[in-house]
Amino acid sequence: MNLHLTVEQQMLRDAVARLLQTESSPGRVRAAEASGFDARLWAQLHALGIAAMRVPEDAGGGGMSLFDAALVADELGRSLASVPFAELLPATRLLAELDSETAQELLAAVLEGGIVVLLPHELCLDEPRVATVIEGGVVLALDRDQVVAIRGLAAQSGANLGSGPYASVVLSGTNAVGERRVLASGSAARNAFGAAIEEWKLLKAAVLVGVAQQSMQMAAVYATERHQFGKPIGAFQGIAHPLADVVTEVEGGRLLVWHAISALAHHEQDAAALISMAWWWATQTATRAVAQSLRTFGGYGVTLEYDIQLYYRRAKAWSLLAGDPQLELDAVAERLWDSHSAVALPDAGEVGISFGLGAAAQSFGEEARHFFATHLTNELRAHSHHSVAGYHQGFHRKLAQAGLLFPHWPVAYGGRDKSVFDVAALDEVFEELGWQRITGPVTNQVAQTVMMFGSDELKREVLPRFAAGDAVACLGFTEPASGSDVFAARTRAERSGDDWVVNGQKMFTTAAEVADYIFLLVRTAPELPKHSGLTLFLVPINLPGVEIQAIHTMQDERSNITYLSDVRVPDRYRIGEINGGIAVMAASLEIEHGGNQYRLSFSNMYRHALAWAKTAVRAGQALITQPDARRRLARVAVHQTVATDLCYRALWATASGVTNRAAFGPMSKLFSTEHYRTDAADLMDLAAPESLFSGTYGIGHVELGYRQAIGMTLYGGSSEVHRSRVAEQGLGMPRSRT
Repeated sequence: MNLHLTVEQQMLRDAVARLLQTESSPGRVRAAEASGFDARLWAQLHALGIAAMRVPEDAGGGGMSLFDAALVADELGRSLASVPFAELLPATRLLAELDSETAQELLAAVLEGGIVVLLPHELCLDEPRVATVIEGGVVLALDRDQVVAIRGLAAQSGANLGSGPYASVVLSGTNAVGERRVLASGSAARNAFGAAIEEWKLLKAAVLVGVAQQSMQMAAVYATERHQFGKPIGAFQGIAHPLADVVTEVEGGRLLVWHAISALAHHEQDAAALISMAWWWATQTATRAVAQSLRTFGGYGVTLEYDIQLYYRRAKAWSLLAGDPQLELDAVAERLWDSHSAVALPDAGEVGISFGLGAAAQSFGEEARHFFATHLTNELRAHSHHSVAGYHQGFHRKLAQAGLLFPHWPVAYGGRDKSVFDVAALDEVFEELGWQRITGPVTNQVAQTVMMFGSDELKREVLPRFAAGDAVACLGFTEPASGSDVFAARTRAERSGDDWVVNGQKMFTTAAEVADYIFLLVRTAPELPKHSGLTLFLVPINLPGVEIQAIHTMQDERSNITYLSDVRVPDRYRIGEINGGIAVMAASLEIEHGGNQYRLSFSNMYRHALAWAKTAVRAGQALITQPDARRRLARVAVHQTVATDLCYRALWATASGVTNRAAFGPMSKLFSTEHYRTDAADLMDLAAPESLFSGTYGIGHVELGYRQAIGMTLYGGSSEVHRSRVAEQGLGMPRSRT
């Protein structure tokens, strides 16, 4: 995966942003509402070469990529620029591709400053269509198998939601208006127009992402400046948390647009489906985001004096230009599951960015798959379970010997220096084959913390044992009275010579029944403030005074309560400085606070649900052919794709050393687990009443997912904790936790 912009792309984006800061100010946007078009701004963008950026160089244009255009579209959306950017760029590229003298004449006029816009749907006889109409401009439309240019349309026919340059007109049949010329006809022309519509979807989706992003920034600033009850309103979770949800969705939307463009550039099989996903998701998230942003302003938000209402109106209006956006879910389903589906796609050019884990990681995944095929006996398959009950010490050691337990560790500690992408590919194999992914990741979190903060003596003792698969660890953070507020720990450790005497109890010490060590957070200086006076220890679980009591969950899992009574822990098991636990915990939680481990369960549930839907029959018809089921499954497919993109971005940021990435992990975890929960519930409804029954495969796996998903919104920090982090680190809002 690569999400780095080139220097040229950064310069392009920054140049457009600087221009828009002055030339598409709120005052200019308001002034343009009478006609819906800012001619002066368009002239300035034309002078920068923006209008011709997607026209090939040999046709007199800039020959720039679709990704370059999407970056510009994002900035135009942020400023609500009153120009038909997403409508014009696909039209100009279409003209360059049409082999007709008329098309080339029209293109030449556009390159000199004329305006041509694309109608993003097909004409029907005597039926009105909403077209973008600029005075003196030309509308390109598809009328059956003809691409036509229509002139002489009347601009803006009455008020409309977005105050855009729109007119509802009949453009085909006996009542058609305007002067029309045929530019090209036949299947090739039809395909070229279809590809232009796909490009329009991506550019308009990028515009909507920009609209949503800016509306949330406005809300965040307002929530920081506006005070109620003696504090900024952004410090209240009722304000901060809904904004955290929508900024996560919008960030996922931007990634989905980029993903679709990357798939086009690399000629990937799912490119067409990704375009439809990106368009549908942008229409939904932009509408939600601006609504939540407006609500942040309270009653002021609906007054015309405040700019946020401009964003509210434009987001919805721009989402409707191609018709009912919900119907795009039908296109998602068709493009994913119908073998006969063939979609004409635009040429994206060279984009630079890429998605996925990469060839090296996929090769490593195949190595792991081969290992499992060779060593996973029928007896082990029978033993496997999604919880710690599936832990098998012998197989755990075999994984270690094969370098498949902690392959990303440095060679010096027994690893193979593999990348985070390699590990992600490995985890996907574990999930696919149903092998538990609890003891390994938890032990990894503890071991990496020891690598960073442990003494040389402690490293020599425990790291070789972990690396060889001879020992595993569990976490001792949560307590009955503190919950997610781990820094409110009351478990005490008092110095006694070279030892520490520990007393207290920990909740949800999952895997303690098989663990050799518990990574224990204790209070060593109760007189200090809450976030001070904490220290971490790696406590051997076989020490006298450690007692483990099982607790069982509805997810078919065992967790534990661990009691510690006068447990004497030698000081060599201390990790980090005395009373310096906050730094150790921050580093450890950074390892934990990502969503990919949870996203894999979500993905697996979707895979099982889809397999079931392809064989299930309702009212004599295959379920996968029924419109309602297809749309619901398509919705889950979009959510699962966005979750993957968010999770992979967090991995990429870690691997690339990207700064300002603190919100990436919480976003990926929040989105993955919350949509896992809601989609599991919806799929349970879809499959009712068969979904009542437990099972490992097909719809039975959805039943398991329904029970699992609610817990995953709590594990690794609850969704509320992650919403606070996203609001603070992703939107710059005041701290909403104490």
